[in-house]
Amino acid sequence: MEDLVNNKIDRESLKPGDHIYTYRLAHTYSHHGIYIGGDRVIHYNRTREANKWNRAKPCRNCELDRNHLRGVAKSCVDCFLQGHALHRFQYGVKVVRYLASWHGICTTGRADPPEVAIRRANDYFNKKDGHGFGDYDLFENNCEAFAVFCKTEKAVSSQAWAAKSVLKAGVKIWIDRLLQDVLVHQGQEKHDKMKQRIDSALTSISSLKELIANLQKNQAADSGEEVMEITGA
Repeated sequence: MEDLVNNKIDRESLKPGDHIYTYRLAHTYSHHGIYIGGDRVIHYNRTREANKWNRAKPCRNCELDRNHLRGVAKSCVDCFLQGHALHRFQYGVKVVRYLASWHGICTTGRADPPEVAIRRANDYFNKKDGHGFGDYDLFENNCEAFAVFCKTEKAVSSQAWAAKSVLKAGVKIWIDRLLQDVLVHQGQEKHDKMKQRIDSALTSISSLKELIANLQKNQAADSGEEVMEITGA
């Protein structure tokens, strides 16, 4: 049985070739994979970060070792879900349905036949050490992008796009707030100089942390003060 509102399904409804997903960390993100039949799911995982599972024993059912879970992996449905609900990603939805849905649960794009999705998933699983899909990137090359690629041969992640949009909006608010403060307290000339620095920095840096560090160095150089190191992620 399928819940058409949030795509929740029971295991009896699973079909080989389904793009499935489950929510993690109180619905803050979803993990995606391709169900290939026989209680097995192929899904894409982080390839670089250190393992967070402390001495987890391999699964008795599928032998998945979470201590060494990297790249494209094959597991049982239980290991994929980790105790969370099962959902089926929807393809070929109407525009109204897409706009009314949460990100990362559907697409207007059409899916290829189930056997094609299974073949693609198996091909990447069988490549060297499961890393055939490349290095994991939260915003560019993640589990949703892998599953959508298996279904359509187009790698895209709408939840990553949404996250980037929120991040960009947050950065813009932060920058506008800073520029307004500089304008009020230091004048138009300082405002224009700061804006020029920000515009220049945004074309060549990779993180907000780096932007703040660059601005801090410039401000210290102007005032002759020492630079305070910024820590954290």
